[in-house]
Amino acid sequence: MKQSYRLVALLTVASLLVACRGGENTGDDAPPVDGRPDAGTMCTAMEPRSVAPETFVGPTGLQARLSALIDGATTKLDIHMYLWTVRALADRVVAAKNRGVAVRVILDPDSPGNDAVRPTLMNGGVPTRNATSLYTFSHAKYMVIDGNRVVIMSMNFNVDAMNSERNYGLVDRDPKDVADVQAVFNMDWASAGGEPAMPANISCTRLIVSPNNAKARIVELVESATRTLEVEVMYLSEDTVRMAIGAAKARGVEVRVLLSERSDEAVPYLRGLNIPVKFASGFFLHAKLLVADGVVFVGSENMSLTSLTKNREIGVLVFEPAAAAVITSQFETDWAGAAAN
Repeated sequence: MKQSYRLVALLTVASLLVACRGGENTGDDAPPVDGRPDAGTMCTAMEPRSVAPETFVGPTGLQARLSALIDGATTKLDIHMYLWTVRALADRVVAAKNRGVAVRVILDPDSPGNDAVRPTLMNGGVPTRNATSLYTFSHAKYMVIDGNRVVIMSMNFNVDAMNSERNYGLVDRDPKDVADVQAVFNMDWASAGGEPAMPANISCTRLIVSPNNAKARIVELVESATRTLEVEVMYLSEDTVRMAIGAAKARGVEVRVLLSERSDEAVPYLRGLNIPVKFASGFFLHAKLLVADGVVFVGSENMSLTSLTKNREIGVLVFEPAAAAVITSQFETDWAGAAAN
């Protein structure tokens, strides 16, 4: 795969951050859980995909889309999900197992909502494991289907995601992306079972993987912007990312930031730099979206230190114009309807 290398200047910071639901003591003063050098932090894989991805937006039609993807599995189905409360999706996974699909599910052990579906999965004979305690939160949200396509998302399998949250996802059929996600799942599956785990080789990948390369790759994406930068996230508490956004504004990039809460600690900083900031209206903003000069980040990573350096998270870069346009069009709609104060 063609590679482009760029030195990313990182600032070491310590900040008190929140996890997806907010308010937890996430231990952000601790070192990242994976302290090994990772070549992925210096590599950006931008080779065109062999098959263009398909992007989608939630909540409209989300449960039907996810159901169809699960129903489409014929041989294998691997799911890693932080929060799962929708029983109907669990029933479809059990049905897949009953028609001969080899199914494996990893759930976050500390997400209490998972108790709603764990018995359904396990009583249905679906091999289900709690994620390894290596990560602060196992916050990933993805599926690998039949070994030839992956679904990478910001949405959980919970009721709010199906009904009232803004989220983004994509279906990716590129063999290299599929292989990379499968390798991460296989490693985490083994670790969750106390088995020897083969490290996933993500030294050069389109994936944004926490805790391995996410912070550096997110900062690199922001720093790559020369014309426009759109941000649509729950919150923006990670100092290095926040400062990179400010630096983009300072070098003349047109920056817009859409947040969930008016109380977000980033608001005074951003507005102090004359960066337009708005707040989501008409839906709960659960997205984790960055768009730099039309290159889109989609995934599970929140913009917090815990999420970027201590959780298990999976995201990906999308640079195909048609796929990116689905997401950027939704951002424009959300921006137009957002509240300025």
